[in-house]
Amino acid sequence: MILGHYANTYVVHNFAKKYNIEFSLYFLLFGAYLPDLIDKPLNMLFQLPGRGIAHSAIIQAILFIPLIYLLPRYKKILIAVWFGCILHLIQDTIALAIAFWPVVGSLSDYRRFSFSESFYTYYILVKYPYTLFAEVMSFVISGGILLSKWLPERRELAEEKVYVEKEDYKY
Repeated sequence: MILGHYANTYVVHNFAKKYNIEFSLYFLLFGAYLPDLIDKPLNMLFQLPGRGIAHSAIIQAILFIPLIYLLPRYKKILIAVWFGCILHLIQDTIALAIAFWPVVGSLSDYRRFSFSESFYTYYILVKYPYTLFAEVMSFVISGGILLSKWLPERRELAEEKVYVEKEDYKY
């Protein structure tokens, strides 16, 4: 869900702005990818689950709450990153045993997939069609977001160019 984490986080960021809730988009996006940036390398290096330690809301709380109080200067940044991490868990629709590990369940109960196995299972076999649907929808939303940012800028540049050319021919 590479595009899914981007698109959904961007939508939540814009929704929050409507209600005067300020999060830095960059730190929110960093948080939205952080659980995978931690767990995927741990999976490759130490055969830990790809959705493991960093996908636990309990572990996130244990890490972020003290940091927020110990580093009050960076409170807004840390809250934005943590909120992005929580969005990641929601978007991944992970099992409660993982989300509340180690209180509820065990990480060792889950089958470990290599990247190629995961790709094959989700996208080639379409064993989980909701994942493929979510990724396709996220691709469409991400494309829409990028176009909505890019097209007005291109139009403004084109209008500016026409205006400058008209000024050049006055003399």
